[in-house]
This record gives sequence, C-alpha cells and structure tokens, in this order.
Amino acid sequence: MWIVSLNPIPRWTSGILCKITRKAETEKRIRRTGKADRLIPKARRAEFALFLVVVVWGATFVSVQKAIGEIPVHSFHVLRFGVASLILLPLLLLRRMRRNQPSKSDPRILWKAGLLTGLSLWLGYTCQTTGLLYTTPAHSGFLTGLSVVVVPPLALLFLREKMNRGVITGVLLAASGLGLMTFGGEAQLADPPANLDIVRGDMISFGCTIAFAFQIIFKARYASKLSALALTTVEIGTVFVLSVIAALTLEEIPDYSELSMTVWGAVALTGVLATAAAFLIQTWAQKSTTAVSTAVVFAMEPVMAALFSWWLIGELLSWTAASGGVLMIAGMLVAELGLPGQKKPDTAV
Repeated sequence: MWIVSLNPIPRWTSGILCKITRKAETEKRIRRTGKADRLIPKARRAEFALFLVVVVWGATFVSVQKAIGEIPVHSFHVLRFGVASLILLPLLLLRRMRRNQPSKSDPRILWKAGLLTGLSLWLGYTCQTTGLLYTTPAHSGFLTGLSVVVVPPLALLFLREKMNRGVITGVLLAASGLGLMTFGGEAQLADPPANLDIVRGDMISFGCTIAFAFQIIFKARYASKLSALALTTVEIGTVFVLSVIAALTLEEIPDYSELSMTVWGAVALTGVLATAAAFLIQTWAQKSTTAVSTAVVFAMEPVMAALFSWWLIGELLSWTAASGGVLMIAGMLVAELGLPGQKKPDTAV
C-alpha cells in the first residue's frame, strides 16, 4: 500500500524555486528586449540623456555668441527655432502616417502644455537677452542658473515632489558653485553695457530664472501624459511664432543673403542639435525623472560652456571660478547619488 505524503514543500525548497523563477524571468526579459541596458533604471538613463543635452548646449555657446554679433537676437531665434520646427513637424506627421491612426494624446492637453512650455521658453530667452543690455554677463549667468534653486519649491508646490537631504545638499552646492563660477573672475568689465543699470538688468534677468523654472515644471507635469515628439513640436513651434512676432515688431529685418557662414553654421548647429534634438530629449527624459533632478543637471550648463570656451577659444577661468565648477559637479553627484549612507529613493515620476 502506497502512502501519499501531504506535507507541504519545505520553505528552503520554495525559496530556491522563487530565485530560479525570477532569474528565468530576468533572462527572458533581456532576450525579449535584446538589450541588457533595459535593466538600468529609467531615471538614470533619463538623467544621463539630460547631461548630454547640457554638453550640447555648452558646446554651442561660443557659436551663438559670435552669431548674435551679426544678427539681432530675435531674428536669430526665428532661424534657430524655424529650422527646429522644420525638422520636428515632418517627423510628427510621418509617424502618424505610418501608424495610420490618430494620436492618443488629448489635443486640448497637448496644445495647453505646448503653449505653456513654449511661452515659458520664449520668455526665458527674451528676458535673458534683454537683461544683458543693462547688466553684466556675470550677473545674468548667475541669475539664469538660479533656476536650480527656484525649481525645488515650485516642484513641491505644483507637483508635490519631495526632497531628501541629498537633493537639498546638492542644490545648495550647485548654487554656491554657480556663484563662485560667475563672480570668480575679474570684477571690472572691459566693455560694459552702454545702458548699464544693474538693478533694472538684474530684475529682468530674474524673470528669465522664473521662466526657465516654469518650463521645467510644466514639462514635468505634462510629459508623462503626452507623446514626447508631439509636445516638443508644439513647444518649439510656439517659440518660433513668438520670435517672428518679436522680430517684426522690435527689430529691423536683416538681409539674410549677407549673413556669413558663421551665422548659418550656428543656425544649423543650434537648430538641429541644441533645439530639435535637445528639447525632444528633455521631454522624453522628464517622463522618467523629477523636475528637481532636471534642474540640477541643467545647472551644469555654465560648466560645460566654460570647458568648451577654454577648448575652442582659449578662454581661461580663475582658480575661484574653477573651484565653483568643481562644487557644481559635486552638487549634481550628491543630488543624484545621495549622501554617504543615505538610501536614495526612486526618482521616477
């Protein structure tokens, strides 16, 4: 007579079976995607992509500075954002034709988000440029970079993003480094603005700080709900239209046939890489990371600009300014990796 045992499977056996099952599922997921890097957290991949955007922006700083010496700023933005729009719009239409179905994005939300982010972006560029007519580049650069300090309270207020000690410490380090970097050079200006008015210029430049901060906040709020390509296309198209209006009402229309290859090279570089690609990557990345993390990474732009200025035109930083750059890098690392012994929470939104 056979005796059937009704005893349950031992716990150590079930534990081994669970480990084997999880390992098999992981291997299956890797085979299905064909890429092991799919296992890297989305937030980390997003933040690395944002860092690449900052590198591109830093690399284009010198070419833009040379270009706006030949063409008015709003007219340059017409070309820059016009080129970007000519790239993004056909891509959006082509993708919808291939799918042969309407977009899943709510048109009302898409236009609202695109107009808000586009208006914020245009106001940021406009205030930054106008402020430079009255204040010093150091003051303008510092106030522009202060978005890293403005974004956290806005994110807490509008997005309910919480910050740990590592993020707070990183933001403070980045802001301190920004101050050293922008004011660490010579105090005297060889060629001060003709209409120098520090108070007026700084107030206008601070408007740029607020505008860029809200661009990050609006994108963080809507990016997860919409197609990255669709949102970026409406955003850049909005900046293009506003730039056309500003150029026609505030500037003399330049003779485009007389522009040098320096200007056209800057238009191509900024239109393709620093605008179409960069803002598309920002929209995609902010689906997976927080507004505060985005602001901290973007605070590295002055560091990248300084490095490329040294490499391309031999511009040197003082030791104080270089120390500020080191502090900013440390701030980004602390904000993203956390303080020693601190467990960093998932940053995905």
